[in-house]
Amino acid sequence: MNWNLSEIFEFLSLLLAIVFYRRLVPFKLHPFLLLLLLICTIEICGGNSQWFNKPWLNAHKNYILYNIGILLTMPIHFWIFLNMLDFKQYVKTIYITVAVLVMLFVTINFFFLQGPFEYNVYSLIMTEFMKGVLCLMVITKLFREDNYEIGISANPYFWIAGATLIYSVSAIVLFGLQKFIVTNKIQIDGKSIYRVIIPFVNVVLYSSYCYAFYLGKKLTTKTSIDINQ
Repeated sequence: MNWNLSEIFEFLSLLLAIVFYRRLVPFKLHPFLLLLLLICTIEICGGNSQWFNKPWLNAHKNYILYNIGILLTMPIHFWIFLNMLDFKQYVKTIYITVAVLVMLFVTINFFFLQGPFEYNVYSLIMTEFMKGVLCLMVITKLFREDNYEIGISANPYFWIAGATLIYSVSAIVLFGLQKFIVTNKIQIDGKSIYRVIIPFVNVVLYSSYCYAFYLGKKLTTKTSIDINQ
């Protein structure tokens, strides 16, 4: 398997999620372990499709693997954002209803619209749009609460929401303009714009996850020390 920088940070974030798992529980960030495990598994399978010896898998550029990835990881994203936003009562019910409707669309698109063997751009744009909106809600909540004991820049939620927002906006723009970019052969230094921007925002995303996990460990350790004193 050939490793690039973004994949290194993906697996590093998984490693830190495992190491700091107990420290993530108080912040309700423990679902990240399952999320990153799925993402890294899909990356390994996608980068080594020859292991499966399936001609249809290679012929369709592993699209089915990444489509399944969207289908499986989005519910976990909804779980994580629900934990960060901490909705209660009827607001929580509305949130779950919206999440179910989004997942219903993603499922229908996978089986009946674009299908499993064509990259599900509609699903990607829909899910990234939802994640972007939820990220803005998390950041707004952090500024509104203004917790002086932690501080926004030291809050793991800020780094997760901020980095995810950057990734989501980048993905929406790039894949929303996919046909235009391909038709006009828009490149950077002779490389496809996707091969330049997506790996970069991936590094930003997963390095921010790593830092957020570290902050979770740091803050819970500090709290334990303060209690003991």
